[in-house]
Amino acid sequence: MMLDALPRESAALNALEPRWRKLGYTLVREPAPEQLPPFLKGFRPDAIAIGADPQLVIEVLSKRSGPAETRVKQLQSLFAGHTDWRLEVVYLGADAPEIEVAPAADIRKALERLRPLVDREPGAAFLMAWATLEAGGRLLEPDLASRGLSPRSLLDLLVSKGHLLQSEGAELRRLGDKRNALAHGQINAAPTAAEVRGLIDLIERLIGASKA
Repeated sequence: MMLDALPRESAALNALEPRWRKLGYTLVREPAPEQLPPFLKGFRPDAIAIGADPQLVIEVLSKRSGPAETRVKQLQSLFAGHTDWRLEVVYLGADAPEIEVAPAADIRKALERLRPLVDREPGAAFLMAWATLEAGGRLLEPDLASRGLSPRSLLDLLVSKGHLLQSEGAELRRLGDKRNALAHGQINAAPTAAEVRGLIDLIERLIGASKA
């Protein structure tokens, strides 16, 4: 983090600290090495949040970009098999407002409209299906996911809370890479119709498990 970004980093943590505190966490800025788990040896995160499960490792990045996404993937790889800790990424690029939680009925209607589109326009259906996946995640965990959580952090959250199996999380991370590539102009990254239908089926199961 560049020096001129440090005030913005601190401001971002200040803005999010009440949310973490509400969830039972205590925020520790610039944690000492001995406060980190052994698998993060040598890594100095911007902050950690402890006192609730899973404990959080918080990294503040200046903006969403190719290098930033690469760094997030590298950091995510460190957490494999360590479900008691989760990486949470905060981006400075946009002051993310609170995101309203969509009702389950609206999410189901969106999925119904998507199914006829899958065979004709799988790429377009896929992007909208991913939006409904994020809406479903926020429906299941509104307090945790109401602000700008990165797609991978949202998936990790759903796995850590038992809404997704580890195998399902791994498959969604693979599809998430396709989603990012497609959303940023890599047209040939569109998934198959079967992949989109599988995603829709999974979202419907998630929504069916919600109490809304």
